[in-house]
Amino acid sequence: MSDKSKKNIDPKPIKDLAKILEELNLTEVSYSDGNFSVTVAKGARIQPVDKDIPIQNNSEIQVSEDDYKNDPRVIKSPMVGTVYLQPEPGANKFVNIGDSVKSGQTILIVEAMKTMNPIESSLQGKVIKVLVENEQAVEFGQPLMLIG
Repeated sequence: MSDKSKKNIDPKPIKDLAKILEELNLTEVSYSDGNFSVTVAKGARIQPVDKDIPIQNNSEIQVSEDDYKNDPRVIKSPMVGTVYLQPEPGANKFVNIGDSVKSGQTILIVEAMKTMNPIESSLQGKVIKVLVENEQAVEFGQPLMLIG
């Protein structure tokens, strides 16, 4: 596999991403900086050949998230972490389906490296759909909520 036209790759960012992948129990993590981009994944990726074939297990959730990747009504995760839909256990959710949301309003929290990061809506409208579950691990750019 040696190709003299390929540049040497610094293994440190890949090892760092692999460590994050394991620590947060993710299946895939990506990083991009200028001309450098890397994705680290574990496990097999299953791509359905026919959309009419029912998808089993958690793959169904992934397909629905992919449907919203380019939707202008979607709020995406700005980081890798764990989602919390409420400020603390037992408290009411930040928002529910049908609630009106203002731009700048906190809609959920993403915990990353033991830091709670409030995620604010960049959109104004009603919550149409919540695309994640409480305490779910999320990846950078993953759709979280649909607001329209």
